[in-house]
Amino acid sequence: MIAPQGVLDKEAFCTQVIACQETMFRTAKAILRQDEDAEDAVQDAICTAFASRESLRDIQRFKPWILRILTNKCYDLCRKRRPVVDLEDVADRLAAETTDPIRRMTLWQAVMSLNDDLRVTVTLFYYEGFSVREIGQILGISEAAVKTRLSRGRARLRLILEEK
Repeated sequence: MIAPQGVLDKEAFCTQVIACQETMFRTAKAILRQDEDAEDAVQDAICTAFASRESLRDIQRFKPWILRILTNKCYDLCRKRRPVVDLEDVADRLAAETTDPIRRMTLWQAVMSLNDDLRVTVTLFYYEGFSVREIGQILGISEAAVKTRLSRGRARLRLILEEK
């Protein structure tokens, strides 16, 4: 299953990827919001992880390791695609619609409406079951920052859902 040098062989790598593919997609979707972008980021992360699989020291840490690669790929995509819009060009579209979409909002839609930092942290904690420590490692932030983001995310979700 593991090559003599301690590097995952192709079969073992694929087995690990398959085991966490749903988590990878949900994480990418939480960051990028679009299915197509999430799929591209997951594919890119898998290719990068395979090419650098010798850097994985402990097979038990595969999931956080590949999710860290994935989040980096997602944020790279965000930086490349950051749109610049002149508000004067869209002023006529900024008016609120007559029907209140918040009334029909589900919890997942509320989570998806959070800003990037809160959305990813809430998704990894509540939907994927990662610990505060693991999330800190995946996102490259301190445990205190993870706890702060979770607290802010819960407070924001409470506000969004109470408006409903």
